[in-house]
Amino acid sequence: MDIETKLKLRKLQVYLNQVPDSLPLKNEAESDYGFDFFSLGDGDEEDLGLEGAINHQLEIQLGQCNKCPVRLKERGSRIAGVISILNNYLTELPTSIILKKWVDDLISSAELAFETAKCLVSM
Repeated sequence: MDIETKLKLRKLQVYLNQVPDSLPLKNEAESDYGFDFFSLGDGDEEDLGLEGAINHQLEIQLGQCNKCPVRLKERGSRIAGVISILNNYLTELPTSIILKKWVDDLISSAELAFETAKCLVSM
């Protein structure tokens, strides 16, 4: 994985660890995000390839971000779990444009959450 992507993942981690209090903090049972048990759907990898299957599962978990950033629904460790998913797969697929776009889009999503809450992130 290139240094730029590593830096972006670190930035995303800082952002997701500080998501504004205006978003609810949900426990594991209530959370909309399930990155602790992230897995590719049956047959997805065969049908879509590894990169496509990962993208599909991220869309299921987070929503599509074709025209604008996805809206984060909550804060806490469950959403921050996406970082390890992206880190693992970008290590395996370091040139994946789709996965790098997810990193950029999630940074934009986090920035939108801070902007909406009218607060700053501590770097």
